[in-house]
Amino acid sequence: MNALATYRTLVSRGSRPALTLYGSAARAPRLELSGTVIANHAAKAANYLADDLMIDQGSPLRLDLPVHWRLLTWGLGGFLAGAHVSFEEGDTIITATPKEASGDEIIAVSLGAFDLSWRGELPAGVTDGNAEVLAQADVLLDELNHEESNADTFTSSIGVQDPRILLVNPDPGTLLRTFMSAILSGQALVIADEATEAQAATTEGATRIN
Repeated sequence: MNALATYRTLVSRGSRPALTLYGSAARAPRLELSGTVIANHAAKAANYLADDLMIDQGSPLRLDLPVHWRLLTWGLGGFLAGAHVSFEEGDTIITATPKEASGDEIIAVSLGAFDLSWRGELPAGVTDGNAEVLAQADVLLDELNHEESNADTFTSSIGVQDPRILLVNPDPGTLLRTFMSAILSGQALVIADEATEAQAATTEGATRIN
């Protein structure tokens, strides 16, 4: 139930911040995303994977993305579509480096803050993930697909009850696990690198947990 519960919690969070990024993760000085924005993008990814790509329930979905908000929306979207999300294996690959990827289905994701499509040409057979999800519904169309996912393995102990928590230079797996856990706990997550840690902690009133 972790995937659907996370999605529903994001929806109920509405316009309140759910994720704030600084430095390299933001690709901007500061980027703040509300619960609604993240929920909508996760639903779009899930709808695309389940209805257009028709990914098999329980099949591996590889996330080949750096620390970025799209890692979270494609990760949660994968869970909601019933996939087994992985950072190591899977013939369906979500990647920011499509020219280096190999698999049965390669979905390219551009990492500009709000890129609506891939910038430049894509290799033959590679799907423009930004453009594809843009055409999808903003709401999750099937709330049962998640039951075959491995979302329940993506949890971690937060250890603090503070409303905002700070991760500095997390790896992608830690980011996804912490985000899922934080949202389920009613917390907002702040991401920074070493150069922006102090600014993020002060501005957001966030407690570092790593």
